[in-house]
Amino acid sequence: MKKLQLMLTKPCTQQWSEIEKENGEHFCNKCEKSIVDLTGKSDEELFHFFQHKTSEVCGRLLSSQLNRNLALPSTNNWYWMMPVALAAVMISSAQAQNAKSPVIRSDQAPKMLPSSRESSSVVPPLNTILNGSVVDDLKGIALVGVKLRKKGFENVLAITDSAGRFEFRINDHDTLSTYTFLLPGFSPAEAGLSDSMVIRLKKVTHVMLGGVSFISNSRQPLYILSSGNISCTIDPVRLSQISPDWIEKIDILEDAEAAALYGAKDANGVIVIGIKKAFKKKINFSN
Repeated sequence: MKKLQLMLTKPCTQQWSEIEKENGEHFCNKCEKSIVDLTGKSDEELFHFFQHKTSEVCGRLLSSQLNRNLALPSTNNWYWMMPVALAAVMISSAQAQNAKSPVIRSDQAPKMLPSSRESSSVVPPLNTILNGSVVDDLKGIALVGVKLRKKGFENVLAITDSAGRFEFRINDHDTLSTYTFLLPGFSPAEAGLSDSMVIRLKKVTHVMLGGVSFISNSRQPLYILSSGNISCTIDPVRLSQISPDWIEKIDILEDAEAAALYGAKDANGVIVIGIKKAFKKKINFSN
């Protein structure tokens, strides 16, 4: 008996509650397609479903139908592996009518890969519902579109909504696994899962000053703004407020030179940014 897998890696954020209509139909306004409910299909029925499709399909799937071996009947006919694009909603069978999991969409055909390993025909039940939120570590604002994956896997389990919230169902034994939270422009975060958890992502800051690039990290040097005989420190986060046109020069002080001027505060070095006299009044040196 041959073994195949369904894998989806490009989800969209459409919610199932926005797809399910009162008249019983399921229509996705984003995709402008009707949604096919595949949650009740057996592995063999999924095989036959894709065997006869020649165009894109939007459908709803259980997360337990993804990322595992599908048990298929032995056959010599492999012509069913035709280009098919699939969109799916990952929900549990017990909560099929009330689930709020995001729609998962792929612009490419789902990867159905032969596997040399046998798998049990019994799929572990999705017993645990977990929810939480993701916020900006600095500003505390909700982050939209954060992808949640189990570490080491490409399949997206959930995406945060406009309020930064996520919710999904997993097997009990997976609650002890490590998960990653990914959003472009932010450093990835890894964490174990607990209900109502709050994940904080740190933004990656790139600031260009006079042709020199400073990248924020956990070992920041001391930044000093200087003009004439007055100076003040500045938080690296605020460096983006300094126009390159205001800068006269940049001096980097290390070791003994930095210690002689600024003492213990210079553990990671000192960067002195000289401000042109013409722009001196644009800086509040009293801060």
